Amino acid sequence: MAGKRLNVTRREFLDSYRRHYKLYKSTNGNNKARRLLLFYSVECGLKSLMMKNFGKSNFEEFESYCVNSNKRNLTGHDIKAMLKEINPTHTFFLQNINLKKGGSVQPGRFNELWRYGVTVADIQQEECAENTLKKIAEWIDTRV
Repeated sequence: MAGKRLNVTRREFLDSYRRHYKLYKSTNGNNKARRLLLFYSVECGLKSLMMKNFGKSNFEEFESYCVNSNKRNLTGHDIKAMLKEINPTHTFFLQNINLKKGGSVQPGRFNELWRYGVTVADIQQEECAENTLKKIAEWIDTRV
């Protein structure tokens, strides 16, 4: 199974969203670890919603649809693309986060930023991203 993604069901994505978001809300401590949970919860919630909208019941069907529809970016971590697809008039703005050592991280790679604990140039950018992700999670709650 090396190189092949798990064939997760829409229901499993939804359950994962709920489980990760609940854990995010109930924990304190390491902000980067908490933000990583929030990022993955939002990603799972958005994928579940897209699968529902596209009439797909599992990841293989979803991925095939995305490839055939030239929407491959929806199968990864690109939360901005997912939001644009599921809610084109959304008011959630995720911006790049600048790094202390130079460069920046796009929203689709926030998971790497928080997984590896990279130091950012301005903590307020991270806090802003976290607040936006929380708003997206709350919006997902109204849709599931």
